Amino acid sequence: MRQLLSISMDGPNVNLKLADLLQTEHSELFGAHLVNGSCGLHTLHNALKAGFTMWQMDKLLRALHYLFHNVPARREDFTALTGSTSFPLPFCGHRWIENVPVAERAIQVWPLIMLYVDAVKKKKKLPNPSTASFDTIEEAHADPLMIAKLQFFLAISRTFSIFLTNYQTDEPVLPFFGKDLNELLKNFHSIMPGKTRWL
Repeated sequence: MRQLLSISMDGPNVNLKLADLLQTEHSELFGAHLVNGSCGLHTLHNALKAGFTMWQMDKLLRALHYLFHNVPARREDFTALTGSTSFPLPFCGHRWIENVPVAERAIQVWPLIMLYVDAVKKKKKLPNPSTASFDTIEEAHADPLMIAKLQFFLAISRTFSIFLTNYQTDEPVLPFFGKDLNELLKNFHSIMPGKTRWL
């Protein structure tokens, strides 16, 4: 406890009573105050979430997974139609940066999903699932930029992911933080030229 320097929380209003009691006890026992702050990892996850909420990326990625999750008959229809046994992965809503494999799989199966949607709606070869997940996918099917949006989400997620992985460690990496943060911002500038001047 004497070597404790800080306490971090998922958000600014999480476990305030615990933080207050710990601060008081630590101050009485050791005469030192702790540095309080929100979890930096959640800040990054929430930043990515804020950037893609407008496109409802989470809604689509969830729908892709839930359309086939625990529905063997639908999975069988999909495999019979496409010849693929590769299905969308589950989306994690509170760790957005860790959804890189989810986005990669979504891009991989997207053309097959479109075949499935066409077989249901246009050709009437397969039964209509009549679920909210299918409605979401059908709506995305009508968006000609959907694959570009998925690719863009993947590019940004990968850039964040490298930075996040490097700083989830017990090693003394703080001296490299400024240089790596600068590199992260340069990467964003190369992805979105002219859009990161405010950074």
